[in-house]
Amino acid sequence: MTTQPHSLRATAAVLLASVFFLPSAGAQATDDRVEHQVLLELTPGISIEPIAQRHDVIVLEGIPQWRIWLVRATPRPRNEMDALVDQMRQDPDIMDAEPHRHMESPEGVQRSLSDIDLTVTASAFRNQDATAIVGTDPAHASYTGRGVTVAVLDTGMALGHPETSSRILGPGVDFASGGDTAAPQSNGFDDDWDGLVDESAHHGTHVTGLINLAAPDTRVVPVRILETDGKGTTFALAKGILHAMSKGADVINLSLSMQHDSKIVQRAIEDAESAGVVVVASAGNRGLNGVDFPAYLPCVITVAAADGNLRKAGFSSYGTQVALSAPGVDLLSTHGNENYAWWSGTSFATPLVTGGAALILEKYPGLSPQEVKDLLRSTARPDNNPPGLDGLMGGGVLDLDALARVLTTDRASLETSRDSLGTVFRWSAVLDANLYDVARGDVANLFLDPAPEGLKDTVELGSLTCIADDTVETDTGTFPDPDIPAPGQAFFYVFRDDAPDPEARSYGADDDGHRRLAGGMDCPPNG
Repeated sequence: MTTQPHSLRATAAVLLASVFFLPSAGAQATDDRVEHQVLLELTPGISIEPIAQRHDVIVLEGIPQWRIWLVRATPRPRNEMDALVDQMRQDPDIMDAEPHRHMESPEGVQRSLSDIDLTVTASAFRNQDATAIVGTDPAHASYTGRGVTVAVLDTGMALGHPETSSRILGPGVDFASGGDTAAPQSNGFDDDWDGLVDESAHHGTHVTGLINLAAPDTRVVPVRILETDGKGTTFALAKGILHAMSKGADVINLSLSMQHDSKIVQRAIEDAESAGVVVVASAGNRGLNGVDFPAYLPCVITVAAADGNLRKAGFSSYGTQVALSAPGVDLLSTHGNENYAWWSGTSFATPLVTGGAALILEKYPGLSPQEVKDLLRSTARPDNNPPGLDGLMGGGVLDLDALARVLTTDRASLETSRDSLGTVFRWSAVLDANLYDVARGDVANLFLDPAPEGLKDTVELGSLTCIADDTVETDTGTFPDPDIPAPGQAFFYVFRDDAPDPEARSYGADDDGHRRLAGGMDCPPNG
């Protein structure tokens, strides 16, 4: 599928460019600290008031549930602020102290600008080149993200665009400037003195449209934590994560980055992950070997950007922390309440993967964030990167078609119980299948161990029980298998063993892209 030509575009006068990356304002990274402010995490049972008095600071805000507080010191030289932070770290009543920092969208860092296109239609948006690369149409025949809630922590989003308005849950919240809604708050000023005015006002709207492109029935919680210049703070991010959790978010999209880490933000993300929330973050647009924070956290699904040839986009950061890539060059998405625009960046590869996570959670709402990451990686299509990038761009390029095939063909047991005869599995029948495999393990549909000679990175799925006659209930007492544990001790998978799929795409692959073969390889012809 092709998009409309890139001619006849009506580019916003304030932007003056078409998806270009302008030179950074300086060769060196600017200091990202918020002047005279410190983030504190207190020891359990300690109140903030005596801490503030002890260190002569003013309390600005807090997140009592996490014992996190934002304080401000009297103006002082930078070296004295550093000394104050060090002093606070030595306080036994303070678990951690760190400078309060700014963060920014990757496109704000690289000064990547959107390009409004008044010639395109909703059809062009739905049928742009990226949809063919990731396979949205065949995937949506089975899964659309229904019942899954995604929180978008960004510059806010237009609440009235016809593509997304019906999926947005309420007016949202504004932790960036304290507004009444999460709608973008353009002010017409160059707040960060970079020569551009409100350049990221519709960044979150663009992200939301792309989540909708990948998972059109997903519900969206709007959380505004970045200003219209694309900048925000670590405290706003922490508040946004807590808010997303309180609203029942299954997935959190973080199309943002910073060069310094933050233990406070890390704590918030790890708490979200522990609660079963999937966090997806952009690798960054610095084009370097090494992704930005928070993308390098192990509990995050880190997304790099690929171009239309399935190669790393020139601007995309990369590294061993990347889980997979997705199209991120010249993506068409929603802009304002009625228009569309083109934009490039890892920020826009990220929501496509977020949508993929939503498809998984529609089918398996109980999967852990790690299991969601594994499924996205194992179903990714091979990229066309040179050997020098081996192991640095994740499992490949997002493939929603292959993902949906795995989700459709693979049937996890809906119920397991233990009785005198053994472990009972109940599941829904699959198409016209006559043979099923029952296996256990952490990742579905990877090679069984032992693997064919010469293949690496196999995953042990445990012993196999074969089931015939398209039944949806069996008892392991009939098919004795002492290696199958009691319910609750492992995650079970039930998948067909005779899928008419010559390429075996419905059976997934390991991290090296090796395909598991179908057609009675594991079970005898008669079950």
